This record gives sequence, C-alpha cells and structure tokens, in this order.
Amino acid sequence: MSSNGSYNLTVDGELRYVVQWFEEWSDFQREDFVPYLVSYLTQQAGGMVYVNGLISAMAQINPGQDKPMSLFQCRVKLFNEWCPKWPEEFKSKLLERLEQSDSAFGARIRTELEANAKPLNGSLEDPDTQLTDTGTARDLEEKSEQAPIGLIVNAEPVIVAPSNAILVADED
Repeated sequence: MSSNGSYNLTVDGELRYVVQWFEEWSDFQREDFVPYLVSYLTQQAGGMVYVNGLISAMAQINPGQDKPMSLFQCRVKLFNEWCPKWPEEFKSKLLERLEQSDSAFGARIRTELEANAKPLNGSLEDPDTQLTDTGTARDLEEKSEQAPIGLIVNAEPVIVAPSNAILVADED
C-alpha cells in the first residue's frame, strides 16, 4: 500500500479483478455489464463510443440518488476507469477469459460485437451508397436521382442540399 492509502495495481491485476468480479456476478448483473464491455471492446484508442445510447465512460452512474452505489456499480465504475489505459491486446484477452468462465456470455458478446460492426459512412443494405476512401459526397450526389440526400455520419443523419439549391439566411 502506498503512503496515501491507495493500492497500486498493475494492469494485469486490474484485468484479474474484472474477471473475478464477473465470476461473482449474477446473470442479471452480467447482462447489465454487456453495454460497458461492448463499448470497451469496440472503442478506438482514445475515443468515446456510444452503445445503445449509453456513454462508455458511464458519466452518471448514480445520478440524483440519496443511497450509495451498489458494489456492482462501484466495480463497473472501476472497470470504466481502468480499461482506457489497458493495452490494445487486453481486449481479446479479456473476452477470452470471460468466454472461459461463461461460454454463453461470450457468444452473446460476440453477437453484440457483430451487430455493432457498421461502416462509418453509408449503410449495410446498399453498398452503392457507401463512401470509400476516394469517394465524396458529391460523387454520391451525382449517382442519386433525387435530392436532398441523407448521409449517415457517426450515426447522425445529415441532409446534403443539391448543388443548385439556394440557401437564404435570416437577418435576425
């Protein structure tokens, strides 16, 4: 223990704790952990990821409640504090360890990961609407017979006006 009363865990120690906690959790708690785990497994280094509308950082774990957090909530909070500093290879290591503990849960996570695997632009249904590295919105606009065009950028719809549109601004 250090002089300020806190423990200095290695990242390997943190991973072991998460796996141990997982083994202690009920099926309901494991299900509650799914969005946080999927968020961690899908996030790019340094990026925030939204999974089913939940912020991966779990910014408001216990908002507006007078009672203290549960042990489960504390552990999920620690997981969210620890995992951003873990090396990239820990993602597969953690998933492998959890699958060893509960193969059905591992299959559930893999299904979630596949469901969350979406292209950055375009849609899975129509490959002609997907933008490539060399493609631009103008290229897509030229292919389209109707205007305006709806593009999906970071899962937010964006309306692109046709090139002959006139935009008028209010002077308020």
